[in-house]
Amino acid sequence: MISRYNNGLNKMLLHLPTGAGKTVIATLIIEKLINPSDIGKILFIAHREEILDQTWQTISSHLPSANVQIEQGSRSSSRNSHVTIASVQSLIRRKERFDPKDFSVIICDECHRALAPSWSEVISYFYENQKSNSLLLGMTATPRRSDGRSALDIFDEVAFEISRVELQDLGYLVPMQYYAVRTDLDLDRVKISGGDFQVGSLSKVMNTPTKRALALNAWTEKGRNKKTIAFCAGVEHAHQLASDFTAHGIKAGAIDGKTTNRKEILQSFRNGDIEVLSNYGVLTEGFDDPGIECILLARPTTSPLVYTQCVGRGLRPFRGKRACTIIDIIDRSAHQLQYGASDMCGLPRNWRSNGRDPYRESYAISQIKVSDPDAFLKIKRAASLEEVQSVLMSIPPEYVTAGLDGERVLYYSPAKEQFPYQGARQEARKLLHQANAPVRRVYQHNGSITIALASPEINNERCAHLKWHLERVTGWSVEYSKGKVKSNPRAFLRSMLSNTQKLKRFDYNPDDGTVTAWINNLSHHDLSEIPEKFREKTGMDLEIKGQISMSLF
Repeated sequence: MISRYNNGLNKMLLHLPTGAGKTVIATLIIEKLINPSDIGKILFIAHREEILDQTWQTISSHLPSANVQIEQGSRSSSRNSHVTIASVQSLIRRKERFDPKDFSVIICDECHRALAPSWSEVISYFYENQKSNSLLLGMTATPRRSDGRSALDIFDEVAFEISRVELQDLGYLVPMQYYAVRTDLDLDRVKISGGDFQVGSLSKVMNTPTKRALALNAWTEKGRNKKTIAFCAGVEHAHQLASDFTAHGIKAGAIDGKTTNRKEILQSFRNGDIEVLSNYGVLTEGFDDPGIECILLARPTTSPLVYTQCVGRGLRPFRGKRACTIIDIIDRSAHQLQYGASDMCGLPRNWRSNGRDPYRESYAISQIKVSDPDAFLKIKRAASLEEVQSVLMSIPPEYVTAGLDGERVLYYSPAKEQFPYQGARQEARKLLHQANAPVRRVYQHNGSITIALASPEINNERCAHLKWHLERVTGWSVEYSKGKVKSNPRAFLRSMLSNTQKLKRFDYNPDDGTVTAWINNLSHHDLSEIPEKFREKTGMDLEIKGQISMSLF
């Protein structure tokens, strides 16, 4: 992007999925631009207080030598600031305080809003009155608005874009666990206003005891103990849904555009004092809390912009977070204007993900290559990955060039119920052999079947769908480990013991990768710490039998 700017392209757009870290990317761009001595000031425009504060925090921490100030409400920036972060609402009233020629770079966050009259007025004042080599940079996850207009009406060219699946593979986003809750919403009775369901009319549909109980029960089943944002159909809906959660002993809160103690509530949510935070019209854009593990969509929408922004709030990676659960309340009749995950991912509208990531499913299906026209049509009409796999297994192999993910088709009969462990292990080994998977061993651990792969990478597309096949064929939950087996596990265990501890006996079962050891002079702490470190280094489960030192009591 910097090279394009240096070559004379002045109006550019960054198209990045929600959660990709647009503010961090903007900070890196600012860092590149403020180094040259002849660059002017930088203006960062946003529309909400939370975004301004988060942007100030990000830029200040990354660029401690830069003078970064906020122009909003009671806060005013001075003439000596390198970067001014301003709300569009404040700039409308105060723009004459600024000389547009002082700013060489204008950055517009959530720039799909740039077509609104207030934004157009601000952009026109600061950009059109600048020197000719100034840069106008827009950032958005959704360039196209609900009314059909696009941010590209203002910005000349998309300078950079990347897909959600690519960001997942790079580790910048986590996958979804998507669950649709189908019910009778009668959305045909809801009026459309401004490109989306009319707020008052939609709130009457969603804010009933029955619909709120549906949302609460769905969360109890799929989202319990997960830090959750609930998106609601209206202000009253948000507050009453929070009250329902509280009445069931769940720490919940609610905010809307007029909440006076919004900062305190958001901080309580970040701290974990609030488990479920319901809102209307506040957290759709700009709110950043990577610890969010669940999104409860208790408000249908016709807007791709609103839907993708809501879902994206939970997709940022965080320590120990493997996925984000999405609970979506949708109309059973598949209302033709309601936008949902299937539309977002290019899947049939009646698609059922059953807890999987629809983006991954869509990609897996796109890699299928079959030469049988009837099979091709059946795959296109399928409503789940299970149906697609059944179609693939029914086609003669000579008509299938590539199956899911472009891999070979795996042939098996799905388990009707969970196999006993030995039978499940046998079925898993047969499927792994068929898939040519680099497996070291298959063993039972914590109620799951664990597959130790002789591969440095286990979080990729192929492994994800191989896991799905394994769970279908065994009826068990399946996990992966990297299978880091030491050539001499007995010697490694000895190296972990102190001079006062003695290894009396060592039994190693290579079939399931388990070890039983008899050790003298142990403490209670050793009984938990040694097996944990042994598993971390070797990938094997260690059972310790022996004597606990009486001197340690």
